[in-house]
Formats: sequence, structure tokens, C-alpha cells
Amino acid sequence: MGAPFSQAQILHLMKAEFGRARRLGHALACIVLRIDGPTVLGDPAAVESRARVRDGLARLVDERTRDYDHLGLIGEDGYLLVLPHTDLDGAMVVAERIRRDFARLSHRGADDRPVTASFGVAATAASDTLFFDTLLAQAEHARDRAATAGGDRIEAFRREQFVADPGS
Repeated sequence: MGAPFSQAQILHLMKAEFGRARRLGHALACIVLRIDGPTVLGDPAAVESRARVRDGLARLVDERTRDYDHLGLIGEDGYLLVLPHTDLDGAMVVAERIRRDFARLSHRGADDRPVTASFGVAATAASDTLFFDTLLAQAEHARDRAATAGGDRIEAFRREQFVADPGS
């Protein structure tokens, strides 16, 4: 996989993969992850430490994913991992593997606590999501829930949590 793509590149790749999944009837999943804790701006030591953590996370994702998965930066401390041909259950397995192994890297924050990450996972079958940015928003919403619940965890966006069942 190599170095993470820029935000513009990863969003372009996600849009292309989303279109391909819809045309061919394949599953597509994405994981949005962010390093937990506050961003410290202006402190050279914190900036250097944060860069090491980001590099370690990018290497770990590269080692734990397939050649045709795509990792890119989004926002200040966020990543988007696009997983073609992957359903929600498969993406949850990937996210847990990355979360567990990232926690083992033993990076320490300024307060000497371990550095962790929060993950949001969303997936679509060919017909249930109309736009790629909806899928991304679902993963971001799940990531926000993970961070709000204390971080170092994974949350999945499950459509039934937000849409009433017409049969009930």
C-alpha cells in the first residue's frame, strides 16, 4: 500500500470503488479511525511524537491489509481505510486487528498514558446506499460514538439503529 494517500486522493479512490461496487454488486466497507486524545499544536516535542505515532499507525495498517485496500488521511488526525469486496463483518475483523496491534505498539502520550485510536466502520451492499459520501458519514458517525464512549474501541454503523423497521 505504501504511504497514505492525501484527502483528495482517498476520497477520489473511495468514490471510484463505490461506483464499482454498485455496478458489479460487490460489498464495500470503510473504516474511519482517529488517534485518541487532544492534538497539541505548537509544542515541537508533541508534534514529533504525534508524527511517530501516525507513521507507526500507517505502517501497521499497511502490514494488516490487502494490496488493493486504500488508506488515506482525512482531517487533522484521521484516516480513511477503503476495503473493496468487504462486508461489515469482515471490516470489523480488520478494524479489531488494527486496534489491538496499534495498542501493542506502546506509544505514550504526554501524560504517559498509552496512545489509542477510535474506529468507525460502515459497509454497503450494492443497493442500500446511494452515495459514497453517505457511507463515509456513517463511518464518521460510528467513529464519533467510539471516541465519545472513551476511545480505544470500534463502533459499527448499523442501518437498523437509525431506520425504523416498516414491519414493526
